[in-house]
Amino acid sequence: MKALLFRVPTVDDRSFRVQIDSEKHFYQRLHFHPELQLTLIKEGTGTLVAGDCIDRFQPYDLLLLGANVPHVLLNDSEYFELDSSRRVVAYSFFFNEAMLGELFLKSPELIHIADLLREATHGVRLRYGEPNALTQQFEKISKLRPFEQLMTLLTTLDSLTLSSDCERLSGTAYRRPNKPVDHQRLENVFNFILTNYANTVTLDDVANVANLTPHAFCRFLRMHTRKTFSQLLNEVRVEHACRLLRDSTQSVSQIAFGCGYANLSNFNRQFKQLMNLTPREYLKSVSELGK
Repeated sequence: MKALLFRVPTVDDRSFRVQIDSEKHFYQRLHFHPELQLTLIKEGTGTLVAGDCIDRFQPYDLLLLGANVPHVLLNDSEYFELDSSRRVVAYSFFFNEAMLGELFLKSPELIHIADLLREATHGVRLRYGEPNALTQQFEKISKLRPFEQLMTLLTTLDSLTLSSDCERLSGTAYRRPNKPVDHQRLENVFNFILTNYANTVTLDDVANVANLTPHAFCRFLRMHTRKTFSQLLNEVRVEHACRLLRDSTQSVSQIAFGCGYANLSNFNRQFKQLMNLTPREYLKSVSELGK
């Protein structure tokens, strides 16, 4: 299967599209499209892939993804169980930067939004963590007049520029799609690692999935993600370990082995390298936040 190039249709003569997703899980294919995407996640958890970023997504994450940024929201395995009652809910705007007009974006009052849209080539995220006046307005978008929807879009973009908690997602800026075969390879690699991270995964295994020699695969991965194979695998494993430390009652050693680490010392070392905390320090910080 090839990663899809989406062409997001507009409604009637509108210059943007509003979309509400209320499903059992999000679309599970790595994809990209020429429109910018502003999405508020109301319900749903899992792994976010955006450019070369692999991280956790959770309710009340606000995402701004630039044109052609490859991305996917991969729900946790619990969402795919036959008797699962879990669902996802998200509200999205799809729009082209040209919609705002060159003169509009060059006006002094909107320079900060123009800067934000340039930053969106890396992907941008703001984690609200809980409802607020802006998210409540976002949730009403289907009932608003087109003018009110446009004002909600601009107000939300403005809020992103004002928050010190707004973060860049991808180290690589995406301005145009790569060759379809590259998207296919990336999708195959991400899917393989996300499915098999708990097992022994070798460089030869993943190179075979990409249909490349190990040397060619390492060069390909570095070019498209700015990561080595071991970095990518460790990021996926540690991301899942963080979820288990937060949400499960398993011991640290059980989590380490369940995430594919052969010994506890290596898990502790890799975890601290990525999180700047040991697993036990991370668990303690999560517990203190919950008090």
